[in-house]
This record gives sequence, C-alpha cells and structure tokens, in this order.
Amino acid sequence: MATGRGRRWFLSAAGTGVAVGLAGCTGNQPENSGETTSDAETNSGGDSDETAKAGGTLRLTQTGNVESVDPVNKGTGGVNQWGETLLNYDNGLLPPVTNVASDVEVLDGGQTYRFTLKEGVRFHDGTELTASDIVYSWERIAGADNSQNADDIIGGTFTVEHEKAAPDGDEEAGLDDYIPGSLAVRAPEKYVFEFDMREAYHGSLEQIASESTFMIIPENTVGDIERDDIETEGQYAYQEAFGTDGDGPLVAGTGPFQIDSWQKGDTLAVSRFDDYHGQTATIDGIEYTILSGSEAAYQRALNGNVDVFEIPDSKFDVTRQANLESVGGGRQVGTYELESGQSINHAQIEELGTDTLLFNANRVPLAVRQAVAAMLNIDDIAENIYPNQTPAYSYTPPQAYPNLGDFASSREAQVAHYTDGAMAQTEFGESGYRFGIGESQMDRARGLIEDAGLSGESYTLTIPTDVRPEVWGGVATRIQQKGNSIGIDVTIERADYGTIISQGVFETSLDFYTLGDSMEVPAPDNMLRFYNPQTASGQAAQWGDQADDGSWATDVQQAAADAWAENYLGHRGDSEKNQRLRNKAYLTIEEAMWQEVPILPTVHRVTREFWSDDVDYTPPGVQGDKTYNEITISR
Repeated sequence: MATGRGRRWFLSAAGTGVAVGLAGCTGNQPENSGETTSDAETNSGGDSDETAKAGGTLRLTQTGNVESVDPVNKGTGGVNQWGETLLNYDNGLLPPVTNVASDVEVLDGGQTYRFTLKEGVRFHDGTELTASDIVYSWERIAGADNSQNADDIIGGTFTVEHEKAAPDGDEEAGLDDYIPGSLAVRAPEKYVFEFDMREAYHGSLEQIASESTFMIIPENTVGDIERDDIETEGQYAYQEAFGTDGDGPLVAGTGPFQIDSWQKGDTLAVSRFDDYHGQTATIDGIEYTILSGSEAAYQRALNGNVDVFEIPDSKFDVTRQANLESVGGGRQVGTYELESGQSINHAQIEELGTDTLLFNANRVPLAVRQAVAAMLNIDDIAENIYPNQTPAYSYTPPQAYPNLGDFASSREAQVAHYTDGAMAQTEFGESGYRFGIGESQMDRARGLIEDAGLSGESYTLTIPTDVRPEVWGGVATRIQQKGNSIGIDVTIERADYGTIISQGVFETSLDFYTLGDSMEVPAPDNMLRFYNPQTASGQAAQWGDQADDGSWATDVQQAAADAWAENYLGHRGDSEKNQRLRNKAYLTIEEAMWQEVPILPTVHRVTREFWSDDVDYTPPGVQGDKTYNEITISR
C-alpha cells in the first residue's frame, strides 16, 4: 500500500483567530508515545555512497481496486498527493496547521469559522483557488449523488448548519433528505471562506485537516449538485473528471503533484507541479503500481522495485527488528533484517485505529454475538495472527481513551476500565470487559448458544481479499473452527474491501464482516458516533430497537441512548465541563458494546513501514497521509 502522511505548513502568527482556533485543538491531542522532536532529526535513509539529487520517480504500490479519484466517493489513487484541504498536519503530527488557508478565526463560541486564504494558490489547470471553490467542494460532500461521506459534514459530530426535508411518517430525516443549497457555507470575499456550525464542535479543525473528503477542486468541475443561480452542468462528465473516460481523470487539485495518467488495475502516475504554492517537489513524480494484495506488493519490494513498503503480517518477524528508538509522534525508528540478510530502515507507527468484527444485529442474534466474543482469545489473535500488536478490549484506541481524571494517562485509564471496571458508568460495566481477557471461554460460549436454542444455525463471515487478507483469514479460520465446537456453522466468504463496505455498511446485507476504523479527529466520538443506539439502529450495525413511546428494547440500549442524549448531544463544544460529560457518554457506549457486542474489537493497529537507504524518508505521525514533495532519491 502507499504509505505516509502530511506536508509541512505552519500557522501564521498574524491574527488572534489563529491562536484561538489552534488552542481549541489541544484538548483533542492523543497521548504521544515519545517526546516531541523535529522531523529534521528523524530522517532515515539517504546514507548510501550516492548523493541525493533532484529528480527520479518514487515507486509505491496500491493494493486493492482504485475505482475513483473523487474525494467525496472515498476515492484513493494518490489523492493526498494532488489534493489539499484548508488545514493539514505537519507530517502527520498534531496539531493541525494552515495549508491553503493563511489564517483561521473561530467566532461566536465556535459557531462560526472564518478562513482567510492564501492568494495566488494555483490549481493544476492554471486557475486560481478562491473561496467559491471551497463552497462548491463542501456542497458536493453534503449533496452530490456520488458522495459517500455526507456524514462527515451533516452527520452527528461535525455538523455544518443545513436543512433536511421532513420524510413521510414518523421517521427522522436522514442524510438523503438534505436540501441542496442549504449548507451554511459562503464566500463573502474572494479570499475569505466562512461556515456556520449547527452546534459548536470541539474537533472542527482536526476534522477539516484529516479528511481527504474536504479536498478542494475547482468550482463546477462536475455538475452533480443543485445550486441556485449558478451553472451546474459541469466542465466535465463525472467519469472524465474522476475516472478514465476520454483523457480522464481531468480533475485538478492544488497539491505538489498532478495526476498524469491512470490505467485501471495497472498503474497511476502523478508528476511534479512546478507552480505549487509550497515547497516544490524534488522528485519528478510518483508511480503507484496497483496490485491485488500485500503478498504481490512485498515480492515487488524484495525485487527492488518499490521504495517505501509494508511487509505482510504473515511474513513479518519481530525478532528481525533492531535498534527501535522513539522519535515522537507515536513513532519508533530502527532497522529490519530481510530474509536475504539485507538491513533496511524500519518505522513502527501507532495508529489511532482499531480492527473489528462488525455484526448486523438484525441478522446475528445477541447470543451468537456474545458467544463469538466469549470463544475468541483476543490476546492470542493480537500476538500470533497479526502479529505482535496491541489486543483491543475497547473500540477507542488507548492514546485517546476517555479519562475522568483518576489516572495519569489515557492508556492507564483504558486498562483500568476494561480490567477492573474503573470509571464504570453502568451496572453492566462494573466488572470491566465481560468475556474474558487473555482467554477463550468455550464452555460459556457453548452455553449461550444452547440456552438461546441456536445450535445448528448458520452465519456468514465476510473478509477482504485486499486488506490484510492473511490476518483476517487467520481470524476467520479461528472463528469457523471454534464456531463448529460450540454448535454454530460459520461460512467464510471473501470480497474486496470496497464490496464489503458497499454491502455491509451501506446495504446492511452481510451477517458480520471485518472492518478497520481510524480516527480522523483524535477523540472518541470520531469512532463512537456510529454506535449509540440513536445512530446505530439505522446504520451498519442495525443495533437498537425503539418503541413508539421512545423507549429502547433493552436496559443496555436505554442506558447508552440516555447517556448519549444527556452527556454528548448539547455538549460538543470545547470546554473542560463538556469534555468530562462527553467522557461519561463515551464510557457508557464502550460498556454497552461489551454487553451486547454490535462490534467486537480485535487489535489496536500498528503500521510498519520499510524503506531502503537510497530514499531520504521521514516516517509520518499518526494523523495524516504523507505528501512526498520533500523526499529525495539517490540512485
């Protein structure tokens, strides 16, 4: 896979709004696993006898299908090289910093944001970036037929003011009921962009910096949104702009590289953009070879045809790591010895992410979900299948775990919560994680199935062919074998990750499946927002049944719904009081998931990157996708 994170742009000191905005971000920063250091001190590689020089092509791989380069369509294909947002992270390190914006002001207690743009920023088609381009790009997130990310802007956390049409009956308005043109975004001046929030949200700036969804393209690139009194036909047809029809993809961004060519299923190439507003790239370009899986990518790397790469979990040997030292930002850097005996550079990066099994609660009964949790030894999975990753007994990663002030760190709070029930908000959370820590409870799992009268029932587990297939194949085999032992039949099906997302998340037509989730905003609600009953009942997990009188089907669901309504909704602003109330809601949701298992965490992920000495490469922090304009190659 392509590796890396974000480019360097520091906040201007001009204007008090910047200081206010960034100060508001600091409460969301996850704990660092090492002291902060300048990335100038962490460079590895480039120590060969050859001297680093300008030019050359960086060779990367992209595993899985690249179906689109549309940012609102969960597009991939080098999107972080050619596209940019208002803010980003300095090589993946917190806090967010300005990018195509030169200043940001937070007004009215977090209800309004005003961005002053850099002047003279050019799109790859030669036109100048203005505020109207951002208005158009954000309206596409909310209202384009092709958008899969409307929740990121009109959902339940970062919610820009907007209107929705009232649906028939008693149903609540959903994302599909958005009224085009109602999003509270505007361009009062050529270089000023503003938006209004429905409610102040503590993670607004991080959301904008983290999400490729918010990447800016020229106004009217395609005509897939309705806009009053503004041309909407679009300069290009959709597949010309974001696909390979005609001379496509023809979409323009403002990044240091521009899309050069794309051959579906083969390669995607980007080349240096010489009129870039920041540091012009040293290398000529990047070529992504699109491969079916991680094994093929690794073999290509062993043959010397990839510059920065990952080693499949099935091939990784922890005993070959050496000299790992913390360099801050959740990173350790050292060396790794390949099977050939060659020593290469190696980085280990703690992700703000969790791998999970996600159940459709309407298709998989509670007793089966609980039995799967009871029969799996999460420690064993983390140590022997991944391998050597952190076992997950909570959905929220340890660096960002809610802490009510009883513990010195979020990590300590997480362990105390799931082991001893410390900080418990409910009766069912008082003993911590309830299905065994570091053990497999087969008798308990078998009893759950028998007591529910579900012996002999069949369920299908769907795993990806293109994202950690060896790992998920190992987990699936464990589940299938243990399932047979407790009296249920588990069929394993395989599909590419995009199909799993489509059928599992959007169509809710799968029984249970594997899913990895990462934090765009380094706070628990960025992940837990999907698992309160008010939201989960209508989305992927299908968890939560509400009666006509507003009550929920179980005490667990009721407690989770009440906590979310009372302690989260209405308390999303940036203050210590709000933070404490939100933490109580987060803990309640974690405890509810222990009890009713709509989702079963397996590991908190670690990314491992590898590169040779002829690439001068600085590994990224946890927060963003690296832009490669600062890399040099000596070969």
